[in-house]
Amino acid sequence: VMAALLESFREGFEALRAPEAQALAPGRRAALDALLADGLPGPREEAWKYTSLRALERRGFAPADAMPPAFDAAVLAGIPAPRLVFANGRFDAAHSDLSGLVPGADVQPLSQVLASGEPRDANFLQRRYERPDEPLARANAALAEEGAVVRLDAGVRLASPLHLVFVGVPQESDRAWHLRHFIELREGAALDIVEHQAGAGEHAHLANDVLHLHAGKGAVVRHARMQADPARASRFARTDAVLARHARYHRFDLELGAALSRHELNVRLEGDGAHLTANGVLLGGGRRHVDTRLGIEHIARDTSCQLLW
Repeated sequence: VMAALLESFREGFEALRAPEAQALAPGRRAALDALLADGLPGPREEAWKYTSLRALERRGFAPADAMPPAFDAAVLAGIPAPRLVFANGRFDAAHSDLSGLVPGADVQPLSQVLASGEPRDANFLQRRYERPDEPLARANAALAEEGAVVRLDAGVRLASPLHLVFVGVPQESDRAWHLRHFIELREGAALDIVEHQAGAGEHAHLANDVLHLHAGKGAVVRHARMQADPARASRFARTDAVLARHARYHRFDLELGAALSRHELNVRLEGDGAHLTANGVLLGGGRRHVDTRLGIEHIARDTSCQLLW
């Protein structure tokens, strides 16, 4: 018998609006088929030793609505422009504000890239996940049709931080959404980025994000993430970062947990002299679950990392 969670993902795939537009449909179908064939990992799977999917796999989730739900804008108080806002997995143009961007900085929602861009602009969506212990990444590969796409040309530096805001809004049924983000800095570019993962009221939705970060030669990224979902929510986040020669990635995560909260931070130091600083605070109260997994690969010479959690 297929788990209710996987069955709802399969139904969500059938409800996808326009994956064919980018010739991505075969890859999406392959990711879904692999997920359904292998199923969800159990506690004996090393990578999932601390996060049981038992309770979650019995739940079904409706896919996100076509339009973002309304919510109280007070949630956004104190978050300045430039900002991209997503509500229940959909781009919220009314609450987003991209003023203050400089020439050479391109920031847009993935849905716009899929609708108007070249297929190669979305080729990060074709990434395959071969291992059975990557079920949420596979679900994302099958189902993601929204996210943030950020590209900085060589030498471009944003004067103020870019805010990515992800709001969960209560609805009449529990929803699941899958966001795929792509952040690319060319040589010598610099970016401060702040992720806000929060709820506008109590809900029990499932959010499943994958973020790709490519930092070119000498690029500098400072990345802060605040995860503050409601107590009954489920949050899966995965960051896959690749650093070129002398690139620097400074990251801070504040993880407050949820009913189920898990973040996988994978960083490949591919260029000589690349450096990672990844600091974080885990603070879960009540029955909240917080799981953070770090995978750092030192591939080139003279790479370094500092981790303080």
